[in-house]
Amino acid sequence: MKKKNEFKKDKLEAPWLSRLYLTQKQRHAFYKWALMALLLLVISVLQDVVLCRLRIYDATTDLVPCLIFLIAIIEGSQNGSVFALCAGMFYQFSGSAPGGYALVLVTAIAIGAAIFRQSYLQKSFGAALLTTGLAILAYELLVFAIGWAFGLTILSRLPGFLITAVLTLVAVPLLYPVVLSIAAIGGDIWKE
Repeated sequence: MKKKNEFKKDKLEAPWLSRLYLTQKQRHAFYKWALMALLLLVISVLQDVVLCRLRIYDATTDLVPCLIFLIAIIEGSQNGSVFALCAGMFYQFSGSAPGGYALVLVTAIAIGAAIFRQSYLQKSFGAALLTTGLAILAYELLVFAIGWAFGLTILSRLPGFLITAVLTLVAVPLLYPVVLSIAAIGGDIWKE
């Protein structure tokens, strides 16, 4: 007579990822926001490594806030404001931001631009270009004003900040199709 084993073999468990059930809509949302974050990281590295060395009239581009504003405007005030807050924290803690106030500026301007676009303009390239341009101009002027108030810059540097706003606005037509194609993943939540 054979003895049965006292111990049962351990059940092989499936990997933790297969136990995590995500609907198709949730997976698409995850992919969309992961790609947006990756795009922000790539633009941040591009800005800090390459574009900061290219100067025109002692001004350069400021693509990270521009991308944050553009994503918030395209995604709308509800989703865009959460992204703007998270991306603003990334921008602040990456060391690229001009000061501690950049987190508040980027988040507030992005939310204001998204609300303005949703309230008064239809979803189009022209509306995105206009509101992103106004957001960039407001950001650059407020960064200049805060720097001037704290004695970090002088009044004669104002044209440099305005040129930075114009150079950054030139990059919006290049970023818009990329952000729009990423934002289309999973479909629109709200049809305007």
